[in-house]
Amino acid sequence: IPVTQIITVNDNIAPLMAVAPVGVTVQCIGDVPAMTNLGYTDNCDAAGTVTGTDGALVGNNCGGTITRTWTWTDACGNVSIPVTQIITINDNIAPLLALPLNVTNVAVQCSADIPAMIDLTWTDNCDGTGVVTGSDNSDGLSCPETITRTWTYTDACGNNATVSQTIIVDDTMDPTASNPTAISVPGSMDVPAPDVAVVTDEADNCTLNPIVTIEGADVSDGNVCNGEIITRTYRVTDDCGNFILVTQQITIEATYPPISIDDQVICEGSSTTLTAVNPMNVPISWDNGVQDGVSFTPTQTTLYTVTADNLGCISTASATVTLEEIPMVDFTADTLSGCEPLTVVFTNLSVAGASGSLEACIWDIEGASNSISGCGDVSYTFGSEGLYDVTLTTISSTGCSNTLTLFDYIYVEDLPVASFTLSDGVVSTLDTEVDFTNTSSGADNYQWTFGDGTIGSTDVDPSHIFPDIETNGYSVELIAYSQNGCSDTARLIVLVEEELIFYVPNTFTPDGDAFNNIFQPVFTSGFDPFDFNMLIFNRWGEVIFETNDATVGWDGTYLSGQGLVQDGTYTWRIEFKQTKNDKRLMKTGHVSILR
Repeated sequence: IPVTQIITVNDNIAPLMAVAPVGVTVQCIGDVPAMTNLGYTDNCDAAGTVTGTDGALVGNNCGGTITRTWTWTDACGNVSIPVTQIITINDNIAPLLALPLNVTNVAVQCSADIPAMIDLTWTDNCDGTGVVTGSDNSDGLSCPETITRTWTYTDACGNNATVSQTIIVDDTMDPTASNPTAISVPGSMDVPAPDVAVVTDEADNCTLNPIVTIEGADVSDGNVCNGEIITRTYRVTDDCGNFILVTQQITIEATYPPISIDDQVICEGSSTTLTAVNPMNVPISWDNGVQDGVSFTPTQTTLYTVTADNLGCISTASATVTLEEIPMVDFTADTLSGCEPLTVVFTNLSVAGASGSLEACIWDIEGASNSISGCGDVSYTFGSEGLYDVTLTTISSTGCSNTLTLFDYIYVEDLPVASFTLSDGVVSTLDTEVDFTNTSSGADNYQWTFGDGTIGSTDVDPSHIFPDIETNGYSVELIAYSQNGCSDTARLIVLVEEELIFYVPNTFTPDGDAFNNIFQPVFTSGFDPFDFNMLIFNRWGEVIFETNDATVGWDGTYLSGQGLVQDGTYTWRIEFKQTKNDKRLMKTGHVSILR
C-alpha cells in the first residue's frame, strides 16, 4: 500500500518591497517627479520590479499632496506591505513682470503729455507667460499732480508681482499773449473802461482758455492834458497760476480850455448874472449853486469859481461879487390909531450902510396923491377912516436902496354918531320913570348921565327914575364911544311937572267938636300956594268969606264976624295957578253945613 505522504505546498508569505523614495515638495503640478520602479523579493517568486501608482490630488495645485504607492502581489496572492511616497505641491513663487527700459519715472507739463498706457509681459513658474494692463492713481492735487501707474499680476495661487511708474504733471510754462492795440481818445472821460476782451490771442501750453484780468490801476505818465499816455495792464493766467502781463497804451488828446470872468459890485438883495467867457464852448460849471447866465441873489460877498471841462482837462476862473450894504430902513409913528382927522408924526430911524450915507428918503402913504420927501421926521394928517400902509424908501450915497412897507400901519376910525329917543320928554311927578332908546351908530360903549346928580349908566338902552320934584328940566347926556375910543355926545331935556291934585269936600260940620269944623280945599300937588283965592257965597250971591291963603279955611261964620251961618248949602269959588305951566284955574262948587 502505497504509503503516501501528503506534502502540502502553501505559499503564504507576502513579498518584500524595497524602501520607497523620500517625500518631495514641488512648485507646480507639472513638477511632480516621474514614476520610478521599486524592486521586490519573494520567497517563492523570483525578485522583480513593480511600478507605483499615484493617488488623487488632495487639495489643489496651490497647496495639495499626492500619495504615490508601490505594492506587489506574488503568485500565491500574498500582497506586500504598501510602500508610499508623499509628493507636496506648493506654488509660492511670485510671477515676474518685465518693465521695459524706456518705461521710467517721468515729469510732464500737461495732462495731455501723460504717456499712453502699455501692457507688460509676465512669466510664472506655473502659469506660464502673458500680458497685463496697468492702472493710474492720482494724488488728487494739481500743479503738480503725481500719478502712480501700477502693473500687477497675480498668479493662480495668489502670488503677486507689481511694478510701478511715477508720472509728475506740473505746468511750469507761462501762457502767451500779445499787448492789446494802443488807442487814442479825445478826453479823459472818453477813456474806455477796462475790458479783458482787448486781449485777443491769449494761449497756454496746457490751459485751453487762460484767464485775462485787469492788473491794478491805470498808470499815467503825468503829462495831463499834454498828450498824456495811460498804461493799462492785463494779467493772463493759466490754471497753474503761471502768468504774464500785457499792456495797452491809451493816449488822451485833450488840452486845457481858456475860461475867464470879471468881478462885480452889487447892492445887498440885488440879483446879478455871472456869464463866463468860454471861447471853446466846452461844458462849464459853477460852485455855490450858480448857473451860467442865470440870475441869482447873493447873500454875502462871495468868490465864485467857474470850472471848464474840455474832455477831462480842467481850467478854472474866479470872480468876486462884492455886496454893498443897503440902508437899514425903519421908522416909527407917534400914534398908530385914532379918530378922524388923525395927524401922525413919523420918525425916520433909518441908517445907511457902513460905506455910505442917506442921500434920499421917500415916504409913500396909501391914499396920498403925492410922495413926501425927507430923511427927517414928517407929519401927515389922515382925513378919513381906514387902514393905511406906510412905505419908506431910502437911497444911500453908494446907490443902494431899501424899502420898508408897514401894512395896515395906521388905523383911523370914523367918529360914531350919538343919538337917542325918550319914551316921554315930560313926565308927571306921579311917574318919573323914562325909557331911553339908543339910536347911536358906529359905537359899542356908552356913558349916560341923567342930570339929576345920580350915578349914570353904561347900558345900551337904560331906564331911569327922576326925582318927583318939578324942575326946569333934567339934561340927559349920552356919550357914545367907538372901540378905538372915538366919541360923540347927544343931549335931551326931560321935564318933571307937578301933577295937580286937590280935593274939595262937599260937607262940613262946624259944631265945635274935634272933627270936620273947617271947610277948605285939600291940595296935594300941582298948585302955587302963593297965587290962591277962595270965596264963599250965600244964596243971594253975597261974599260971606274970602281968603288968599290955601292953609286958611272957612269956619262957617260970616265974613263980618256976625256969627255962624245957618245950615244949608253955600257956593264956593277957588282960583289958583298951576305950577307946571303957570295956568290959572277957577273951580266952583257947593258945600253943605250940617250941625
